Amino acid sequence: MDRGLISFFEIVNCGFYSFKNKELCLVEGSVQDSLCSVTSWLQDRDFTQTIPWDVDSSPNRTKVYCKAVEYNEVNGDYIFVFWNRFGDESGKVAGISADAKFGGDGDSVNLSTKEKGKEVILGQPMYYWFIPEYNLVASINFPHSTAATEDVCMYVKRCIDLRIEHPRKKVNEATSFNTKTSKQITTKYVSYKSEGSDCSLRYKFECRTKELSFDNYNLKKLSSTISHIVIRDTISTVKEDDKDTSFKLYDLVRGVRNKKTFTKQVEIIEKSNFSAEELKSISSLHKSEYSFSGSWNNIGFREDNSEVTHWLNDYARKEQIFVDPLKSGVSYHSAKKLMEEIQKIRSDILVFVAKSNSNLVSGFNESEMAVGE
Repeated sequence: MDRGLISFFEIVNCGFYSFKNKELCLVEGSVQDSLCSVTSWLQDRDFTQTIPWDVDSSPNRTKVYCKAVEYNEVNGDYIFVFWNRFGDESGKVAGISADAKFGGDGDSVNLSTKEKGKEVILGQPMYYWFIPEYNLVASINFPHSTAATEDVCMYVKRCIDLRIEHPRKKVNEATSFNTKTSKQITTKYVSYKSEGSDCSLRYKFECRTKELSFDNYNLKKLSSTISHIVIRDTISTVKEDDKDTSFKLYDLVRGVRNKKTFTKQVEIIEKSNFSAEELKSISSLHKSEYSFSGSWNNIGFREDNSEVTHWLNDYARKEQIFVDPLKSGVSYHSAKKLMEEIQKIRSDILVFVAKSNSNLVSGFNESEMAVGE
């Protein structure tokens, strides 16, 4: 089976914002609206036309295409399959032979961008699961794929700013000469107006890593995987001063004080199984007695067939999805297949959402963003 690791990000800004009293205020728009607009723009396009900006004007920008989108009408989920291109603006990709020697010559390799006479765009897939219901997005990373969440956020933003119609959009253009490409480029400054007023708006789509505490996880599911408990503690011992009395007096004259109390750090690893209730109780104990920044004292767990210790004070566990391996000659999983597999485990994976705050948060740079076109 092909295993994909799922990492969550919360969508902290999505929509059209005004900036008042040094704070961002959402005026209109939503995650669902944005993704629906992007999906509509992608429909019936050639693959090479799915980059929303002009690649000639921005030759050094990472080229991100979109190969497929799958939508679930029941819960509003989206699966996007993006394609992260390798190589420079010409599509060339270079390599070095695996049997090359350090300092040797003549072992470089140029990979062809043609296959059976057809042009090929070399790269890796990027799988992203958007969950508008909870203002979340998740990367699904397989051994053959990659992830670039910031690039994906900018992809959505540039689609909205450059390709999606809006009744109150204003675009100002400025032309300049790009010395690197020896071409004239047009820079677009995009802004919007709120309905019925002159309030200026900016479109934003921004994410940040979803921070989860140990208690946010599905403890019942987690308890079935734990094989060992690991406890770090500090013990103290007292050593009796058995020196001759004359030597003790000498130490007093010199102002030397002999330390009698010594501390020692210990780590205990014990094979054990726990219920969800016991894990919750251990978490409470950890919060009351062990939560000291930088302290040796801690409680952790090891899971089946692993020697890695997960400590409660920085517990992070990635969810997983398993799908059939790619067939020979196939370079990516289909969005439809990933959606089917995600829906089978969706409720278990998203159990943490009910325990954590998933509201939108404001507070980003208010300056106007220039988007190359």
